[in-house]
Amino acid sequence: VCRDLCQNDLFYLLVRVCQRKDMLHPWIYARCREVEKDPYEYLDLWAREHYKSTIITFGKTIQDLLCDPEMTTGIFSHTRPIAKAFLRQIMRELEGNQILLGAFPDVLWGKDIKDAPKWSEDEGIIVRRKTNPNEATVEAWGVVDGQPTSKHFRKVLYDDVVVKDSVTTPEMKLKTMSQLEMSYNLGQVGGVRMMAGTKWDFDDAYRTVLDRQTFKLRFHPGREGGEE
Repeated sequence: VCRDLCQNDLFYLLVRVCQRKDMLHPWIYARCREVEKDPYEYLDLWAREHYKSTIITFGKTIQDLLCDPEMTTGIFSHTRPIAKAFLRQIMRELEGNQILLGAFPDVLWGKDIKDAPKWSEDEGIIVRRKTNPNEATVEAWGVVDGQPTSKHFRKVLYDDVVVKDSVTTPEMKLKTMSQLEMSYNLGQVGGVRMMAGTKWDFDDAYRTVLDRQTFKLRFHPGREGGEE
């Protein structure tokens, strides 16, 4: 029952199994259901501290690999250290969560973690899987620094591609968008994409991808109406 709920109920996975009791809120529950219903090909622009990274980058990435260990996910942020922080959180959960280890012994390594072909922030992590693609199960990369070569992920997940330092000048905005366009080649034909972030400037890369209809918008501002 626990295994089935983890694979099909994102809120259960996060709150009950990952012990995120801080997420016990009707608004967060609604966001989990919203992401579950339509997880891919959306740009999720949510205000800061609205749990977008927890739900999308942390929770959904874990759920996807529990459902399909052959899934390969590339997490991309503005710079690689940002992406590696997301991967680090996922690694800790898959290493130490006893409920997950008990429910998914065929996917997670448990005490045999040293047998994993790859299990590091630099190289990514590989769970128990039957195939041997060039990509790890989850990898972390930067958009503007050190994009990988010869990688084609089944899921490309962007989180915090646009940051404060990327909108300081027109040249930085152009560089971010140009590098983002290059990263599209790192997905597979028939694969899926997700993007999450917070607006830092009116005319940033998020505006461009929406104007081009590369992603559909899912928008949750910090406040609606009223005066500052």
